[in-house]
Amino acid sequence: MMRAHMDLLAGERFTVASYGIGAAYAAWLLREFGAEVHHSTALDAEGLGAFLGQGAAFVEAPGLEVEAGGTLITDAPVSGQARAQLDALQSVATVIWLTPWGAKTSWTGRPSTELAQYAAGGWMTMVGEPNREPLAPPGSLGQFIAGLYAAIAALTRHAGWGGGPGLIDVAEIEGMAATLIYDSIAFQYYGALRGRVGNRYSRNQPTIVTLPCKDGYIGIHAALHSQWVTLAGLAGHPELVRDPRFASPGERAKNIDQLDQYLLPWLAERTRSEVYHPLQRNRIPCSAHPDMAEVLASPQLRAREFWREVSTPSGKTLRVPGAPARARTWARAGGAHAPGGLWREGALRVVDLSMGWAGPLAGQILASLGADVIKVESHTHFDWWRGSRPPGDDPSLALYERSHVFNAVNRGKRGITLNLATPGGNDLAHRLIRDADIVIENFGAGIIEKLGLTYERLSADNPGLIMLRQPGFGSDGPEGGYVTFGNTIEGMSGLTALVGYPGGEPVMLSNALGDPVSGLTGTIALLSALAARERDGRGQLVEAAQIEGFIPLVSEALIEYQRTGVITARNGNRRLGHVPSGAFPCRDGEWVAIEVGSDAEWAALAALIGEPWATGEALASWSAREAHEGELERQLAGWTQAWSRDELVEACLAAGVVAAPVLTEGEILSLEPLVESEFWVGEERAHVGFHLYPELPIRGDGGRPEAAGPAPTLGEHTAEVLTAMGLSAEELRRLEDEDVIGSRPA
Repeated sequence: MMRAHMDLLAGERFTVASYGIGAAYAAWLLREFGAEVHHSTALDAEGLGAFLGQGAAFVEAPGLEVEAGGTLITDAPVSGQARAQLDALQSVATVIWLTPWGAKTSWTGRPSTELAQYAAGGWMTMVGEPNREPLAPPGSLGQFIAGLYAAIAALTRHAGWGGGPGLIDVAEIEGMAATLIYDSIAFQYYGALRGRVGNRYSRNQPTIVTLPCKDGYIGIHAALHSQWVTLAGLAGHPELVRDPRFASPGERAKNIDQLDQYLLPWLAERTRSEVYHPLQRNRIPCSAHPDMAEVLASPQLRAREFWREVSTPSGKTLRVPGAPARARTWARAGGAHAPGGLWREGALRVVDLSMGWAGPLAGQILASLGADVIKVESHTHFDWWRGSRPPGDDPSLALYERSHVFNAVNRGKRGITLNLATPGGNDLAHRLIRDADIVIENFGAGIIEKLGLTYERLSADNPGLIMLRQPGFGSDGPEGGYVTFGNTIEGMSGLTALVGYPGGEPVMLSNALGDPVSGLTGTIALLSALAARERDGRGQLVEAAQIEGFIPLVSEALIEYQRTGVITARNGNRRLGHVPSGAFPCRDGEWVAIEVGSDAEWAALAALIGEPWATGEALASWSAREAHEGELERQLAGWTQAWSRDELVEACLAAGVVAAPVLTEGEILSLEPLVESEFWVGEERAHVGFHLYPELPIRGDGGRPEAAGPAPTLGEHTAEVLTAMGLSAEELRRLEDEDVIGSRPA
């Protein structure tokens, strides 16, 4: 087993002043990778602080101080005093400031809650039933995501970007938009909103679904055609594959009720375990949707020795997540690479073998930081995020070039095709990697070994090589070979079991959150490994199991369960201690998120409402509002329906009540803080034209890291790269004849 204790950042020093979760999570991440972190925090030492504040000083108001030349990370609330202090520090130190709406936008001083972030960031509009209010997840996922980006911002100099004094702005709203699975790009490509579809992930993915079984709910994530074929066979109905009603995802989507008539009886006879393990053994991503008690009892996490114990000041022992990645240092140091050649002069050299979102996101972030990233696909088995060619389509349409998700996450890379299953393609991959700094892969279990591209083989020729592996559940343990999509990680972390209407079934999020979190965690691991190599010249094999990198994001619920012994029930958009809290209808089918955090805020909202049911003493206290929460929500929904959404948001804010519009994926393209901070960048790409794409949610005084250039077309740079490796035109023709390379699907 690879070691979980890491010293990759040994010798690196950071100062962290955390008022909330974002900066505290960045501190925890940097500490886990071996940095010396001087952390003061306002978190509760008996609660989440026991986890994120390990080694920290617990104070009411952490000071904003850092030595000259150092790095300060803080999520201090936006105020004139905080800005003045940080402005003074940024002239002599690197200051990373996590803010809700950005440090320099027209929304900078606007109050925020996690519910407001989910609403304005586009997360809610696609989650829930189409005829009910949109849903947000519980907890503070937005702050955790901001913490991931802040940790990346603290390490970018190891990839060649930044490093001097100045202010780096990490806006939570940008992190929300960046992890939205590029639905805003889909809206531009296709001109349609995704909408809410209940227990399905989306209208065009009917077999990514949560369904009831004998002892609860199961998440089936059969996104690919081969997985649908296997699922039909396991359900006892292989004939469905040939049934015209279910011939394609589109046809299955039109006939969901009929499809469920086959799936539901099969599931009703089986427990979650009796579905989960057979599907996984047949390579269908699947989640048993565990609750927090079951996550803590996971045989896989126990076998991986993942959990760690901490003690609170009162003496309570809690189990908390362990390291988000594991590393193995190679004994032999590598030498300097020969300059030039096929690689861009002076740039970090990255070979991206990965597919989907998690691995390619890490590659794209490195490209944004200035790396020369070469994406390797096969024209016979290209990145599945390009989509696939349906039977009978017109080849001239080049549908594999029209995928909004592929085109978004592979910006800034060069792309070549190599059929790694052929001797010629495999040999060329070895030659390419011989002079690389980094290799990224997220193949299924056993594939990299079958291809002979293991770290042991590659590092024999390149001992300074850093390799990132991103298995779903880890490379060992009883579930080590199981397969995952982002939805699977989300489900197996226990998050899906927390999301849903009161008394209702669990509901998936709309953005397969396990994938971007894995990509961000993997990026931190790679930057940390680069820091280690700067010290000793040695390469690293880094394994970032996706489930282990994700579980910190549900740590609030894990700790709450251990403190109370109560499994948290699904509770819609309600937030503990905040009544009312939810999404409420407005005119024209739009929605607004409103969250009242105190009796004073309720009094302000009641005055705005101006109706007897609100202004009386009966609802003046939080306990009274909680006791009548359902009726209060019904009355409030009746009042909000008379308002336009945006007018109501402004009225609430003027009254001192937190409110935010529930924006669609199309509307966030014009959201003020994103436009003002130049988060979106316009780019022209072959086959699809000009569209806006998201940049990295890290903004320094000189601008953002930018991925230069559109995503490559299939094999776009094959001739360029292989010619630079010394191959002749005749050899290229021979490789094409032998199906080693190609620019069209075979």
